[in-house]
Amino acid sequence: MISTLIALPYELARLPLTTIDRRLSGRLPEESLPRQALDRTIGNADRVAGALLRNDGLVTRGTDRIERSDKLVKAARYEEQAEAQREAARLVAETGRQEAAQKREAAARRASSGLKEAEQAEKRGKQQAAAAAKKTAAAKKAAADKKAAKRTETVDQRKKRVAAAAEAKKATARREAKAELDEARAAKESAETARSDAEILSDLAEAKKQERTQD
Repeated sequence: MISTLIALPYELARLPLTTIDRRLSGRLPEESLPRQALDRTIGNADRVAGALLRNDGLVTRGTDRIERSDKLVKAARYEEQAEAQREAARLVAETGRQEAAQKREAAARRASSGLKEAEQAEKRGKQQAAAAAKKTAAAKKAAADKKAAKRTETVDQRKKRVAAAAEAKKATARREAKAELDEARAAKESAETARSDAEILSDLAEAKKQERTQD
């Protein structure tokens, strides 16, 4: 309840950004540069505010928003890379078909003197075209997988840093609470000792008083 009340001024200050976000959501794709910039701005603001206010909900909301934006951007990039790979494969296949057609024409012209040679040349052309297409696709896929793995590692590291910072803050709070509790216990023990000493002195004084009265 207290954390929610403390976060209210921040939520009010955040309203202009959320208003802009709602307006852009119906006009621009989520992976567009303006939407990305706004998502990261709001996400970072939520995380910073959450850390300062010790509000895990704000931190989680900011982190989720940034990660969702990153995933959308990553998906768009993958689609672009896939389209580029398909286009490259199509060009390679088209080149292979053209080369094969040219070799077929040459083989036809040499049919009277070497039909077998023409067929072997066509076969080699098809194999070379298929090998080139396969090699190109494999190289592009390997590069895309490497980039994807690197991005995934960066996101995981960021999550670990945020989690470690949150855990450190919790540990600090627990240590401070324990120190306060130990101090209160020590003060209580000192007070009880003082009361006990006072009672003993009072009893001694009373005993001496009675001795003097009897004398």
